[in-house]
Amino acid sequence: MDQTFFLAANSGRGFASCYEDFPGEGVFLHIIKGGPGTGKSGFMRRIRDAAATRGFDTETVLCSGDPDSLDALCIPTLGQAWVDGTAPHVREPVLFGVDSDYVNLGRFCRTPLPEAERQHAAYLNTAYKSCYRDAYALLHTALEAGRSGEEPCLPRPGVRLRRRYLSAITCRGELRLTETLESLCKQNYVSSVAPPDLAAAAEQAAAQGLDVIVCPRPLDAQALEAVLIPALSLALLAPPETQSAAARRAREDAVGKLAEAKALHDELEALIRPAMDFAALDAFTEQSLAALFASC
Repeated sequence: MDQTFFLAANSGRGFASCYEDFPGEGVFLHIIKGGPGTGKSGFMRRIRDAAATRGFDTETVLCSGDPDSLDALCIPTLGQAWVDGTAPHVREPVLFGVDSDYVNLGRFCRTPLPEAERQHAAYLNTAYKSCYRDAYALLHTALEAGRSGEEPCLPRPGVRLRRRYLSAITCRGELRLTETLESLCKQNYVSSVAPPDLAAAAEQAAAQGLDVIVCPRPLDAQALEAVLIPALSLALLAPPETQSAAARRAREDAVGKLAEAKALHDELEALIRPAMDFAALDAFTEQSLAALFASC
C-alpha cells in the first residue's frame, strides 16, 4: 500500500515546511541533488514502482507546487528514504554516512550551459520565483480575510507525532488527498471541539502509545486540518474553513500565480533537459534498484 502526503504548503505565511520531520527515526535518508529537469522526481518514481511490484509499502510525498512531481519517498520496511534536497526544501546530512548521504543526479548534466541558454535560464528562474512571491502575498490576504479570532494551536511534537499535509494549494487548485485519508481511516468525524481540544486529542493518543499523524491546514500551517490515528482507523477533522468572498478571490488568484510559476519552471526544465545524459541516468537508476533489492 502507498500512503501519499504533502510535506509542505503554499500558505498565507509563505512556504510552510515539515520536511525536517521526514523520514523519521531509524530510516537512512538519501538526499538527491540536481537542478530542474535532471530527473529527481523520475528517479524516485522508478524506485517506488519497483518497490510496489515487490509488495513493499511506501510513503510518497508530492510537491505542493506541482502535485504531478515527487519530492520524497520512503520504504519503511527497508529503512530507506529519498528526498529532493534542493530549494525551497534544502536538506543536508546530519551525520553523513551514518544517517544519510547524497545522490548527485546533477553529474549527468553537461554544464555549463551555452551562454544564451544561461541567460534565459536566469530569467526563468527569477520570473518563476517572482510568481511564488505574488502567490504568497495573495494567500496572506486570504488568511487575513478569513481570520476567526481563535489562536492557532498545534500539538507538541513527539516521537509518535508526525506532521504531514493532507491538502495543498497547488498550481492545479486546492487538492485534498482523500484516497490517503480513506485508506488509513475508515471512521472520519468532523470535530465540533475547539482547535486546542483537537490538538489535545492528538497528544493524548500519542501518550497512550498510538502513532498519530497531525495535518496542518494548507492556508494556515499553525492550525489543524485533521488528526489521523491509523491504528484506530480514526480521523478527527476540523470543521471546514469559512471563507469570505475576498478570501476566495485571493485564493483563486494565488492558484493562478502558482500555475504561472509552474509554466515558467517547466520551461526552465525543458531548457536543461537537452544537456542531460539520460542513458547514463537510466543505467545509474538500474544499478541503484539492483543494489536496493539485492536481498529481496
